[in-house]
Amino acid sequence: MKKKIIDIVSLAVVGAVVGGIAVANLAQPDRPTVSEMENRELAEVPEFTADSLKDGSYFKGLSAFVSDTFLCRDRLVSLSKKMDTLKGIDYKLGGEDSFVLLDGSGKTEETLASGAEDLLDKAFENLNKPETEPVETEPTETEPVETESAETEPAETEPVETESAETESAETESAETEPAETEYYINGLTLSKSSVKLTVGSGTVVHAYLDTNDPMAKNVKWSVSDPEVASIAINPSGGIDVKGLSEGSCTLKCRYEDLFSVTCEITVTAIKEVTTTQNEPAADFLTNGMFIYGDAVHTQAFYSAANAGYYAKTAAYYKSLFGEDVRMNVVVAPVSSVVVENEAVKSTIADQRVILDDMAALMPSGVNFVDAYTPIYEHRDEYLYFKSDHHWTQRGAYYAYTAFAESVGLTPTPLSDFDFTIRNDSYSGSMYMYTQDERVKSFTDEIEVFVSRKPHTMTVTGANGATYNYASAVAESNNTYVTFIAGDNPYTVINVPENPQDFNVLVLKDSFGNAFVPFLCEHYGNIIVVDVRYSAFNIYEHLKDYGLSDIIFVNNIQAANSYSWSKMYLSAVGVSE
Repeated sequence: MKKKIIDIVSLAVVGAVVGGIAVANLAQPDRPTVSEMENRELAEVPEFTADSLKDGSYFKGLSAFVSDTFLCRDRLVSLSKKMDTLKGIDYKLGGEDSFVLLDGSGKTEETLASGAEDLLDKAFENLNKPETEPVETEPTETEPVETESAETEPAETEPVETESAETESAETESAETEPAETEYYINGLTLSKSSVKLTVGSGTVVHAYLDTNDPMAKNVKWSVSDPEVASIAINPSGGIDVKGLSEGSCTLKCRYEDLFSVTCEITVTAIKEVTTTQNEPAADFLTNGMFIYGDAVHTQAFYSAANAGYYAKTAAYYKSLFGEDVRMNVVVAPVSSVVVENEAVKSTIADQRVILDDMAALMPSGVNFVDAYTPIYEHRDEYLYFKSDHHWTQRGAYYAYTAFAESVGLTPTPLSDFDFTIRNDSYSGSMYMYTQDERVKSFTDEIEVFVSRKPHTMTVTGANGATYNYASAVAESNNTYVTFIAGDNPYTVINVPENPQDFNVLVLKDSFGNAFVPFLCEHYGNIIVVDVRYSAFNIYEHLKDYGLSDIIFVNNIQAANSYSWSKMYLSAVGVSE
């Protein structure tokens, strides 16, 4: 009897909690419309029609709406990412682009993966093979194999990359009827950084990677030798946050069971200021590729000749794949440190002019490398980059657009011919989340928008598969950086009826491309935008018959020097390991 009462009380408590959450979720007065964490607009209540009910799109849209606007959703997403981090799952810093991205191989993006060049060379070779070759491999002798029953079905296990699967089938016929067993391995543990230099109050993120094919081998443990020098905490986007607390040195240790242990040496010093002339603000450098100068956080550039060369070769592959009738263009956006004029600061950071010149020299013939640096540098006194966000403003993107247009023989539309508004005069962007520096909290920005006067519409396919329609490429429902093409989404199509409908462009981009794309409404009939971080379809198979005139890579200078981006671009057209 007592057990029955306990069961009833437990059921009532659980029911009350679940019911309370459901009621609170339904009754919340101000449902969110934007996820700043994911840099996208959230789903809206779908329109109920007979057609949408019949084809199932209404319930699909309703499900997306409830999922996107669930009570405390961002907190739950953040908690989920924290829990995944405990399991060793690495997230790429919320989908943003200003950090050096890390992939699952345990290598930083400054290191080109072994075999990457061979993979791309083989892809080029396959492009040049005659299409008739596969016909020669279809003799009638193979037809009986197709009619065999269960004896041939285990061939589906061949993609398992183990040597044992090949040798067992050769040694005994019985292996043909049994799936090959996967041989799990754990070869080592690596960190994204072997040493870190911090100033008091600044921080960075360190990632750990296990070299393993065992899905269960994910748990790693972290510790720091002196918690008074540096603190550690789980980063919502993956890895471990390391923050300098006081001057000194300590060791960050990462351990996987009793098999592997790796360390990262941490040195924390007092904040140092660059010596400057009188009345000029000093630059306080942070260790994660950013620095504070005056009332703004700036991003530094880096250069990897190997990765930049691979990026150029990736662009060349797209050119060869889509054919001679399609122009291949590359727009590399300088990051915000380009506008800093202080000579003492400039002498400490990389010269983006030199980096971009070196990248241009690597581009093969047939690929149009756009000089975005020159017009941006010439207008550096204007409001080209946010102070509190790692992106350029739309004004900064405009000057890159003018360089692109001129490079392909188009006439750029004057900035004064766009409809201009200030959408938000107190915008606080991504930099505080990245730096965790208290000074950054006071930095604010304006969201300037320049909208084409040519009528156009935009259809966005979100990561949840739902589609959203907009009357403009600059969404009126948002007053953050997400206003530009509704943020980062797998697939977006913009149609401009008064432009030639056979003049079409495909834009493959990171989030710097978001502010760039709306200017293309001045010229193209159809603008297709793909963010390969979130897309899961073969771009070439989807668009090979679309009638493209141009393809444009739009990336910031760090992404263009990142092996990760080239790998994603290639994977998006079927070239992968």
